[in-house]
Amino acid sequence: MNWLSRQSLTLRLAWWHAATALVVVVALALFVRQIVSQRLLQELDRQLRIDFDIIEAQVEESQGGLVWPLRGSHGEEGYARMFAWFEAWSEDGKLLLRHWPVPETEAHARLGPPAGQQLRFYSAEVEPGLFARVMERPARVEHRDVVLRILRDESGLRRTQRELADVFIFGLPLAMLLAVAGGWLVARRSLASVGAMAARAKEISASSLSQRLPVANPHDELGRLATVFNATLQRLENSFAELRRFAADASHELRTPLTALRAEGEVALNNARDPEQFRQSIGAMLEEAQRLQDLVDSLLTLARAEADQQPLSRVPVELGALTREVVESLRILAEEKHQQLAAELNGEVSIAGDAALLRHALLNLVHNAIRYTPTGGRITVCCSQRDREAVIEVTDTGEGIAAEHRAKVFERFYRVDETRSRAEGGAGLGLAITKLAAERHGGRIELESEVGKGSIFRIMLPLALCSLP
Repeated sequence: MNWLSRQSLTLRLAWWHAATALVVVVALALFVRQIVSQRLLQELDRQLRIDFDIIEAQVEESQGGLVWPLRGSHGEEGYARMFAWFEAWSEDGKLLLRHWPVPETEAHARLGPPAGQQLRFYSAEVEPGLFARVMERPARVEHRDVVLRILRDESGLRRTQRELADVFIFGLPLAMLLAVAGGWLVARRSLASVGAMAARAKEISASSLSQRLPVANPHDELGRLATVFNATLQRLENSFAELRRFAADASHELRTPLTALRAEGEVALNNARDPEQFRQSIGAMLEEAQRLQDLVDSLLTLARAEADQQPLSRVPVELGALTREVVESLRILAEEKHQQLAAELNGEVSIAGDAALLRHALLNLVHNAIRYTPTGGRITVCCSQRDREAVIEVTDTGEGIAAEHRAKVFERFYRVDETRSRAEGGAGLGLAITKLAAERHGGRIELESEVGKGSIFRIMLPLALCSLP
């Protein structure tokens, strides 16, 4: 078995196919032999019943014993002389009459008297190498009750059994050879697609993830395996593409504040004797450094959350209090733009979650609403419970988001208005973090927007998954 486990799959399948064929052929041979033997025995038993009727009718009682007049439809010797042997025994086990082709003493020693007064069929060796089928049955000869033992030669049955055995014995090696060859061909043909898939898989690398495994038949097991593997390659290709895009976007975003820091430093060096100019340059550098730190913090939050390196704390969080806290912390920004910022709380809604992550997500939504709502606009943050879900809605009266942008605003570094967003300090990571925070809590985020009328961002958290311990 260890030797077989080290062989190729094709060879192992061929051997298993041959072993299965061997078991099937042997079982079939035994079954056929049993059926044939049973049918031949039934035929012998039927003939014995006919012999019994003839012999019972012809045996006569004479001078206290039984005689065989040898009468029959086949001439002087009669039917029984040609086919059947028989004995007649008394009820107390005494031999009354025997008509056998073997010496009397030897046959008597081998069979003995009948075992009882009931019908019985069995096979016996009446002399060395001579087997007979035997029937014992009570009979009535004129006025005497006897037991007749009728015998027929089994040589034909045993010859048929030997011939069947010879056929199976000599045919078994040929059947095994054909089974091995057939199993090899079937396995080789069935696994040809595996070789093609393996050869193609060797060619796939990080720079050629667009290649796919060949699918000869998508409906069989190997075809489904190749389809699943191709789907995995597609996900890997998407992940690598997203990673490359993320690296490029992050590099671009980091380069902007770094370039500004360098420029301000050069200005400060060139105007080192002017204290006011020097102070302004230092202030601008600090603003760019703060922007750089915010960007790095956002990137680190995304990376840790996506890698599950930042497990949820799962502490009781009252979403109404959290909403009120976020609104109050950003109210000064809304007042600078003469905006109305209000919180609407519909009862207490408590869940078990990560308060810091939820606060970060809600801050991003409200901050975006303030940023993109014009002066004099209105922003409403509503917290409520609907159908076993905690719902937080941020509604603004801003410019709205066009349909072609709605599916992309949750992607990292995506901006509807590149120039305006960067000028106002946005890095395009806020909504991506918010979406990730909702998903980490088993929830989702939805967007409803109409250009010129405003937008509604809705965080929905299932209470069944976020219930308090």
